[in-house]
Amino acid sequence: MTTTVRAGIVGANGFLGGELVRLLASHPFVQLTALVAGKSAGRRLSELRPALRGPGDGLLEAFDADVLSQRCDVVFLALPHGESAVAGRELVARGVRVIDLGSDFRIVDPAEHTRWYGKPPAAPELSAEAFYGLPELTGGAPATARVIANPGCFATALALTLAPLQPHLASGVDVTIFGVTGSSGSGIAPQDGTQHTLRVNNFVAYKPLKHQHMGELLQLLGQRGAVPGVRFVPHSLPAPRGIHLTLVLKASELDGDAQALYRAAYEGKPTVDVIEGAAAMGATLLSVRTLIGVQKVGSDVVITTAIDNLLKGGSGQAVQNLNLWYGWDETVGLPLVGAWP
Repeated sequence: MTTTVRAGIVGANGFLGGELVRLLASHPFVQLTALVAGKSAGRRLSELRPALRGPGDGLLEAFDADVLSQRCDVVFLALPHGESAVAGRELVARGVRVIDLGSDFRIVDPAEHTRWYGKPPAAPELSAEAFYGLPELTGGAPATARVIANPGCFATALALTLAPLQPHLASGVDVTIFGVTGSSGSGIAPQDGTQHTLRVNNFVAYKPLKHQHMGELLQLLGQRGAVPGVRFVPHSLPAPRGIHLTLVLKASELDGDAQALYRAAYEGKPTVDVIEGAAAMGATLLSVRTLIGVQKVGSDVVITTAIDNLLKGGSGQAVQNLNLWYGWDETVGLPLVGAWP
């Protein structure tokens, strides 16, 4: 008999937190026992997020590690950069398992964390022990783990695109990847240049060659073998959600057939679909699917990858990590079919 796990969500009123509420409210093995928010504490979640009225709705509370430790077996942290470290340290000290959807525990090396985020990690001891969980590449966290670092959205798409190719790229080959992401990737708080009203009727590159998710990507690839040179240029997409990547290689730069390499890498992986042709981003929306399209065009190979940034790139992957951590089927409670158009 499967034991029900009591779960709390810190940052429940944000985009990632709200998706966690939506997923966990119908999860057969999870009971939502705490919804935490900062300035919104004391209000009902559905006042702020009307779509979440229903089974997962509840009163938002202020963060209190002692209270959470009494009511929760595991707590999801859906907080801005820098805030998870403090909350995570307090919860782990009280014996609570933590799944962090933020970036505080993803990079092990403090110097690399500083390089990509501009300041040292606030809880380096937890970064050193956290399990970085991208299930298709890392498997599930060991039962003894106390913290799971959930990958970033772009890092997820990039890693799933590059990992099958990594050992088969010719020596010295660099790859250049064009990426786009929806406005929800910037979080719920409006910011200059990222809020949706400024993205409509606009298209622009940002953080070219220096996006912060490159740090965790290079770390993960480095654990798997020789790391190719990666040039990544992300762009702001005038749509609420979704990520799409495009990579072009010369067929001669790859030892093997790209289609066969991807199919072999993701055989038996229930959340990854490999197709011949182009991956449509819309086909992945509101699901935890990763869609990878491979096509040969003359002497070139074109690879396209699509995910929903809030689900496979965030909350859905966090639930996938939870499922594996507790020994359940990794797809329990997760939508595998997209909703488009």
